Amino acid sequence: MSSPSVFSPNISSTLSSAYAKGPVENPNENSYSLHGGNFRSVAFSAVQSVLFLLRIAKWKVAYYGGNKFDRGQQLPYFSRVPDDRLQEALDEIIKETFDDPKYELLRTQASGVISRLLSAKTVTTTIAALNEVALLHSSAVEALGGREYTPFSTSSSAPGTPHRGLTGKIDLVEADRLLASELAPMSIITDSAKKPSPPSHFTYRVARNPERLVISWPTAYGNDFLKATVKVADVLRTERRDPPFADFIAFHIGYHLLHQGQNPFNPLEARFLGTVGFRRDTQTYVSLTDPGDGHVFGTTRKTRWMRGAIVHVEHLERPQNLTRDSIESYRIPSIVDFARTRLHTGSEAPNTYFVGRALKDSGEFGFDFIKVVNTTSAAATGAYQLGAAECKVAMDGLKTSQMVAYMRGLAGHALRNHRQYFSAAFNLNHPIVDDLRPNEDGTPRVLSEQMDIGRRAVELAALGHFDKVTWDGAADSYPSECIILQLGFQNALELVHRAHSVGLTTYMSAGFKFHNIQDAVLSGVDGIGIGGAQILRYMDSVSGMHGPYTEEHIDKITVARDNAANSVRGRGVHLLARLDQMYFEGSLTETENSIREPLYEALYNKDEDDIQRILCDEEGALTVAAIPQDGERPWVGRAKRLLREESPVLKKGIWSIENGEALWDDFVRSLQILVDTEDDVGLHAYSQSEPWKSFRKAYRATLGESKFWGGENRVVLKITPYS
Repeated sequence: MSSPSVFSPNISSTLSSAYAKGPVENPNENSYSLHGGNFRSVAFSAVQSVLFLLRIAKWKVAYYGGNKFDRGQQLPYFSRVPDDRLQEALDEIIKETFDDPKYELLRTQASGVISRLLSAKTVTTTIAALNEVALLHSSAVEALGGREYTPFSTSSSAPGTPHRGLTGKIDLVEADRLLASELAPMSIITDSAKKPSPPSHFTYRVARNPERLVISWPTAYGNDFLKATVKVADVLRTERRDPPFADFIAFHIGYHLLHQGQNPFNPLEARFLGTVGFRRDTQTYVSLTDPGDGHVFGTTRKTRWMRGAIVHVEHLERPQNLTRDSIESYRIPSIVDFARTRLHTGSEAPNTYFVGRALKDSGEFGFDFIKVVNTTSAAATGAYQLGAAECKVAMDGLKTSQMVAYMRGLAGHALRNHRQYFSAAFNLNHPIVDDLRPNEDGTPRVLSEQMDIGRRAVELAALGHFDKVTWDGAADSYPSECIILQLGFQNALELVHRAHSVGLTTYMSAGFKFHNIQDAVLSGVDGIGIGGAQILRYMDSVSGMHGPYTEEHIDKITVARDNAANSVRGRGVHLLARLDQMYFEGSLTETENSIREPLYEALYNKDEDDIQRILCDEEGALTVAAIPQDGERPWVGRAKRLLREESPVLKKGIWSIENGEALWDDFVRSLQILVDTEDDVGLHAYSQSEPWKSFRKAYRATLGESKFWGGENRVVLKITPYS
């Protein structure tokens, strides 16, 4: 008797494509059609993913069995492969995965499937080969002992069922018979077909003239196929189950469409990084870092793994442990991998993208400037258009004047909205030539001490009109010593406090292990980069090559973060982050502002008794702690904070402005109107207008502290390059 099809049977709907004619048979479904050539490309991509996942299962079984990870090849990378090399390319993975003589049958079976897929001439024979892949996966996972390391459920598993492995096939004789009808469903008329359909969200049939695969899904997921795949990824998380093979194939069809340039993402609907002190879930987000596949098949499978997390895409591998002069510690990832990660993340968590350090052409920055800015801003724009919450750009090797010109050039060229950030990354182990603040004799000052670089980084990010400052501790040795150990807790707290007070979001990276997470959280930093060989990937210590992503460690990471955040010091530094953000906004009252520096001193000295007293007894602390988080509307939240009290500190500057009091009253009325409509875009635009802009300037003049403030909009004009 035939097994149930992984392409769920008994689905009848009209083909929603240019080839379909006549009425819709099932108004509860939408459809998309895929021609044989495109389906063939999808099939090879899906087969390779299955082989990669089997190899990962083998590696993990060996590693947890006490064997050292050993690999001499770099992580796989996208390329166009001609037909005459497909068998060879996939056989390499097969041989590496099934290298033990006891797996000879599986090795032969896998190679045979590739051969049959190569010779497939029709959609139905391609489906048959894919069904063989599903069966191969099930038997191979069992043979390798890696059942718990494969990110799939059986097609018949109920939500939450931990059982895994792919099963099922379709009856090709029945398929051929049904092709006699142009829009016939790909059904199997057997006893097993009368059972409930597998709980896949996508179903399939074959139509002809020309022959094509028709994919259907419930109308509740919308009429756009790519948006439906994003929705299904979210629904699978909600159902707490891994995707059945039918949905796995649908995701690969989605990857194919992304590769063709289709974009289902609205950048304004993507998750943003959150307001300092007022972001969802927690103050410090863990930035889970991977080149892509680890997120697709790991991070994004569970909602809890993305709570209080940034899904960051970055190429981490440093082959042969080369020095930073030879190769970046972190490199720009594939935009294809980023697009795939975005599909699986949706709006569950912010996605961020690493761009890296400036390219070199002639080696003379002034000559290279236009090419460098245009190339880097184009790369960032591609990520922003896919919904990136942030692009990170490294400042390595530049003088301070070059850094500022570079940042301003990027800010003037990249296409992004107000919730999409640029982050400037400063390496604390790399001296900075500061020609903007020279010595008394006019020679450039050289900053080599970590805190000197860290403090100057805050000023430079603000001068460059960036939104976020990153302090990185990567060194020539790999893996790196944790940055929080390099800086020390008190120095880290000082840097974060400085940056928050002038309106910058903050981030630290390099060398984080589980026990380092606590001190980073207690510094109040907004994000910590976690990945590489320390926690989330295997690494061959000799070759420097990376192995599989270890998503099974994410729970331990978030527990360490949450334990620190819920401690007395953790709650204290969260309050400080709120106070610093409101100080920058001008939304504090004088009473609230009066506890800001005492709280910082108590945190700096690790005085838990004083921190607890402030948290529990100070009226200003209680009122600020009770303010709701901003969610995805940062400017609505900012406006509400300004409207809480009659006299926020922003109002201090009105007396230096002509008709300031009347302007303030009108300002309050305008804010309330925009708040009532929850118009975040409108509030951001209004913030760059009068009188709000003048109020900020006058308020900051009363402080007499820093001339370096983040968050101010600048007019985009064409000027002489590098000026």
